[in-house]
Amino acid sequence: MISSHRCVRAPGAHAIRGAALPSRLIAIAVIVLALAAGAWWFFTRPGAPPLPGVTTAPTPTATPTSPDAATAAVSDELTVDQLYREARKAMNENRMAAPAGNNALEFYLKIVAKQPDDSGAKDALRELFPFATGTAEDQINQGNFDEANRVIALLAQADPSNYSLTILRSKLDAKKKQADREQQAQAAAAAAAARPQAPGTAATTPASGTATPPAAATDAAAATTTAPAATTPAAADTASATPPPAAAPRPTPAAPPPPAPAGESRDVAVTSPPVPVYPIEAARNRKEGWVEVEFTVGADGAVTNAHVTGSQPARIFDREAVAAVQRAKFEPKVVNGSPVAATLKRRIEFKLGNN
Repeated sequence: MISSHRCVRAPGAHAIRGAALPSRLIAIAVIVLALAAGAWWFFTRPGAPPLPGVTTAPTPTATPTSPDAATAAVSDELTVDQLYREARKAMNENRMAAPAGNNALEFYLKIVAKQPDDSGAKDALRELFPFATGTAEDQINQGNFDEANRVIALLAQADPSNYSLTILRSKLDAKKKQADREQQAQAAAAAAAARPQAPGTAATTPASGTATPPAAATDAAAATTTAPAATTPAAADTASATPPPAAAPRPTPAAPPPPAPAGESRDVAVTSPPVPVYPIEAARNRKEGWVEVEFTVGADGAVTNAHVTGSQPARIFDREAVAAVQRAKFEPKVVNGSPVAATLKRRIEFKLGNN
């Protein structure tokens, strides 16, 4: 008789083994995920080396296009807030009235054009006015007349009735006239310098002293004082070749001729008088006065050592008075035909007139 033996397992053993398998899988999955996360962090952190076989393209850098990102110019496209920001930025950078199209004065004017009742922009324009007038005055002094005209036109938009505009326009007009006179004087001097170089001028000009050739000059020195000098080379050759007539012998002078008379003497002559510029602050405060300036006109006509010897009121008009004297043009003092240095005094008046 065959007997079979059956292995009997303890209750719950199969359930315990089946439950251990999923736990192991979960643990393995967690480990794999942790390793993957670590690898991802290692290769994607800042400054990490690129993955093998992977080429990374550079990230394009965005270029700012808004008006606030770069210096904006005055434009109708800018909003009032943007104009205010640009105006404040221009003032911080001392761009009060220049360069053209990118300065505080034009930004505030654009705000007023967009919002005529904007009190903030109007107050800013009043504060800017004296700084902009200083800019215009500097441009006039430097001879930049077009730039000065541009700033004056902007100031006229900000405050058309301001008396400083009258002073600036007068100064600009005086400077232009002075520049024109200097240019004309230079042109006249250049023409005078070029005139003796023209062909035949030296031969036909009696004052040049070269009209008589050497051979004729020898005969003319021995001739009578009433005989006319030869004015052309041909006439000089004829005079030297023809002996004097026998009926009119040459008289022998009893004594050498008297010395030439002394040269002229005259005082300093003014060719371009001092034209002072009225200080802006003094005109705004309706102040008048005078300055006495002492200076030296050298033998070449240049003005040197200009300084104030008296003024009323003190120091208000001194600088402009000295500058006016230095800009003036003089002919030097002449003594016996020779130019010499001379010291002069001039009283420069500052009057507002009827304005």
